[in-house]
Amino acid sequence: MLGLPLLVLAVLMPRTARAKTAAAADTSSRSTSPHATRRQKIQQVVDRVRGHLAIPDPVSVALVRENRLIVSVSRAEERDRGFHLSLEEDFVAELSDVELEAVVAHELGHVWIFTHHPYLQTEEGANTVALRIVDRKALEDVYDKVWTRVGGRGSISYLPNEH
Repeated sequence: MLGLPLLVLAVLMPRTARAKTAAAADTSSRSTSPHATRRQKIQQVVDRVRGHLAIPDPVSVALVRENRLIVSVSRAEERDRGFHLSLEEDFVAELSDVELEAVVAHELGHVWIFTHHPYLQTEEGANTVALRIVDRKALEDVYDKVWTRVGGRGSISYLPNEH
């Protein structure tokens, strides 16, 4: 079975990767480039979803050229700074607004689990949290795009069964 890179919480991401992500976020926040505008739009989605999920920790956004996981969230090195969400910019460019919200909801599902039940981290769990605020179809569409991007097909079993 092919793993789904989009949906992995990279809590122990190497320091150099976190530093690059933080540097990219700092640089893009000072600019009025299309990249900065896109990052700011994503930050607004993150802040809105964070509010819906009652996540008190801040989550900063970085658009990066490459992310081996496509999208990942990690704990900030300085714990009081919350979390960093790193998104591969070419992948994000392919997403509709609804799909972007689904991606963010899934990744913040990992944050919610990490802050409430850190030893219960699963893809299905993150999707269960995401489904509190996004439609199942949006998550399915995102999975299809990820699988197309990585050149394989994973299992939709990551999504909780409908009742």
